[in-house]
Amino acid sequence: MDNKIELLIVLRKVAFGSECIAALIGLFFLFSYKAKGLLKWFSIFLIYIFINDIIGYNTRHWFPNSNNLILYNISTSITFLFLFFIYHQYTKEKTSKRFIMYFTILYIITLFISGSYENYLNQLQSIPFLLGAFLLMTSIIFYFAELLKSEQIQESTKDLLFWISVGLLIYYVGKMPFRIVRDYYANHNDFSTLFILNSIFTIIMNGCFITGFLIHKKTVFR
Repeated sequence: MDNKIELLIVLRKVAFGSECIAALIGLFFLFSYKAKGLLKWFSIFLIYIFINDIIGYNTRHWFPNSNNLILYNISTSITFLFLFFIYHQYTKEKTSKRFIMYFTILYIITLFISGSYENYLNQLQSIPFLLGAFLLMTSIIFYFAELLKSEQIQESTKDLLFWISVGLLIYYVGKMPFRIVRDYYANHNDFSTLFILNSIFTIIMNGCFITGFLIHKKTVFR
């Protein structure tokens, strides 16, 4: 058990480090190229997520009686909405765009409905998160489907959004089961295994973001 806790502490530090590196590299490319569209704000978004996670992680150390869940609920909502808007902008097929817009509206409605019986001040989003993750993964699949049908499929690995999509898909495929059983394992003696896996998925996701920033083409910024 002690070994798992030690591993979890190390992985969390690595995860925070990967978030910081991804945000800083993204910020460098933001100022190096004349970015257009929502992707130009992706590095700013990463900086926000990093700062939010640092504050959320340390809140209980700074203020033992405080609750940091509201910070994560806000960042989760901002994350889903921002990413829905990105995929709505960068997918080209009208059907995909229409569905992604429906997804956005459905997530917002579910967020408000769930807020009537979930206290977002001291409870993490449950149904809104799971629905948002599922709809976001579906949006990513729409994007990949368009890539497969395009004539530039061989150049897709040089596309920043391709690597963002790979990272997000891996992360949420791993995150959804974690969130489903989190409430149970949070009070379980061996909860650390799930949090270790969550940190690993976070590191992989940010590794994909970093890869995308490093090998992308300038043409990805529209």
